[in-house]
Parts: sequence; structure tokens; C-alpha cells
Amino acid sequence: MVAAWYPSAVAEVAQPRILKVFIASPSDVIEERDALARLIRDINDVLAFLAPEKRLILELVRYETHAYPDLGMPQDVINRQIPVDYDIFVGVMWKRVGTPTANAPSGTIEEFRRAVARRKTSHLPRIMFYFCDEKIAIPSPDDISQITEVIRFREELSRLGLTETYPAHAAFTEHVRGGLLRAMRDILQEESRSTSNISIAKSVETVDPTAQTALLALADEYEKIRREMPSSNVRTRRMTAVFSQMKAHAAGARSLLDQFMQSESAGLRLAAIAILQMFPDAEHLQWLAGRLQNPDVEQPFVGYMAAVALLEAVRALAPSAQTTLKAALHQAQEFAEGLPSDSNRLDVLKVALQEFERRFGKRSAKISKSASPAKKKKTAKASS
Repeated sequence: MVAAWYPSAVAEVAQPRILKVFIASPSDVIEERDALARLIRDINDVLAFLAPEKRLILELVRYETHAYPDLGMPQDVINRQIPVDYDIFVGVMWKRVGTPTANAPSGTIEEFRRAVARRKTSHLPRIMFYFCDEKIAIPSPDDISQITEVIRFREELSRLGLTETYPAHAAFTEHVRGGLLRAMRDILQEESRSTSNISIAKSVETVDPTAQTALLALADEYEKIRREMPSSNVRTRRMTAVFSQMKAHAAGARSLLDQFMQSESAGLRLAAIAILQMFPDAEHLQWLAGRLQNPDVEQPFVGYMAAVALLEAVRALAPSAQTTLKAALHQAQEFAEGLPSDSNRLDVLKVALQEFERRFGKRSAKISKSASPAKKKKTAKASS
């Protein structure tokens, strides 16, 4: 009697949704690899306690646990045993790119390019790449060669809008946490849209006083750097580090977005862009496009970060925002073309248009031949 009752009485248990997170890095950032493992365990614990009904689990994919010794070149073995079927790619570099492979300057770079190749045909994986800015002791000749390759790769990624930085090994968790949570949100929203027409409502946020204080201080620091340092790669890296810290505090200051956008402070407007990179919003796409009027409205650095925010919006916003996205991208491109010597902004917008085509089709992304308001305004000014 019990045997007959038991199978029909037990409800079918839904399978958990596993999001796979792959980490690619050389050997000099072991601390970061272990920190990501701890962060993922912490996120899984929070999900298990606070949202068990979601049945959502993060799985860290790394060669230490997902590959085993086999015949062949080391990177070929890893490629065979770890296919590019993960949901999130996290790359990390400091002063080394790693060991060259048959196909790339290093295994890390080869893994990155495999992820990019898949991304061109799919909405996955979400890709993030972090560079450590911790000071380097007197380098050896081998270090110098490796650092040169890191700089070259970092410049390549800056043209794709993928460069994230953090100030020291110990600060990695603080900076990757927001990116990882954002990637999870974007993936789940994309899946939700594909199965229903339910829109995801905005939550009502309160201000975290710690985040507010930090952003105000970072805004001042940005303005001081720009005011006191001459234009150089060193200054750009300092400003990039400040912006990365702004993004780390963005979640606690979302309700200050409108205030920051309307501020006369360039630093606070930059903080608004940091918030919009982390939390894209269709209502503010035209404002972002306007930041590309460089140097009339904003400095080129601010314009570059606004271009990256538009790229994040293309990746994250619902199809219902398609028309607004298209108009903002084309307006931003018109503005960016007014300063062709600063090509990184144009490169990022090109990537954004490619991503737009992937999501919505090439026909949707075609630029109208008629002059935009920005171009008409320029023409009128030139003839006056």
C-alpha cells in the first residue's frame, strides 16, 4: 500500500537553474581566482537562504576543477575539456598575459577570444575583464615583455568597452561583485523576456549614506585629477580607476541618478554614467548620447564612458526600447564623429551597433541617410 502511494504523492522537483561562471587568468592572480570562488559561495548561500524558490545556483568553472591531464598542448586540452557553454566569462590580468599558445599570445587571451566568438552568435556569455592596477616591483626582463603584452591587450579591450580596473589584489571582490550580479540580472531578464511578456518593474531604492559619501568624494577626486594632472596615459588610468570605484558604489545611490545627471559638477555627472553602466535605463539614453558632444559639453573621457553605458544598454534593455536605443546610438555616433582623433569612443559605438544588429537584426540598425538634429545643427552653425 505504501509502495503504491509513495510515487504519486511526491511532487516533481524542478531542476535548478545553474549559471556557469568561467574564470580566465594567468598565474600571477591566484588570489583573485580564489576570491571569486569565495564570492560565488557567498552568493549561493544568500540565494539558498533568501530565495530558495528561485532554485538558482552559480557554478565556478576553472581549469583546476574542470580539466584533467591529457595528451596534447595544455591549452588544447583545456579547450577540449571546457567548452564555451558557460554563461559568464570573467577575465583577470595584472602584470602577465601568460604562456603563448599556438593561436594567441596566451591561454587567457585565447579563452577570451573563444568567448567573444560565441558571443557574436548568441546573447551568451556575458563578458567582463578586470585589470589590476597594484604597483609592480622592479620588473625582470621577462616581466617587461609580459607587461608590454598586457598593455597591448588592455588597449585592445578598451576599444571594445570591456576594460574594468581595480586598485589592488585585495580589492578585487569589491569590484567584481557588482559586475557579476549585473551579469546574472541581465541573463535572467533575457530569459524572462523570451518566455513571457512580463516587464520587470523598477524597484524603489533608498540611498546608502556610505555610497553617497563615497561617490561625492570620488567626484571631487576626478575633478582634482583633471585639474592638476596634464593630459597623459597616466591621467587616463587614474581617472579610469576612479570611475571603477564609482561603479562599485552605484547600487547604493541609484535614487540619486537624476540629481547627479543635472549637476554642474562634471564628477557627479560621471557618477551618473557609472550608475547607468550598472543599471541601464531607457529613459536616460538621449542624455547619455548628449555626453558624446566632446569637448563642447563633456570631456572625451566622459564621452567614452557614456559610450560604454550605451553599449551596456544595448545588451541589457528589453526589445521594447529598440527604437529609443537606435536613435540614441545614431545621435551618439554623429556627436562622436565631431572629434575623430579620439577613436576609442567611435570604436565602442561600433561594437554597440554590432550588438544591436545581433539582438534586433541588421535592418533595424541601419542609419538613416537624412541628417540628424545634431548634424543639422552643425551645418547651420557652419553656415552662419
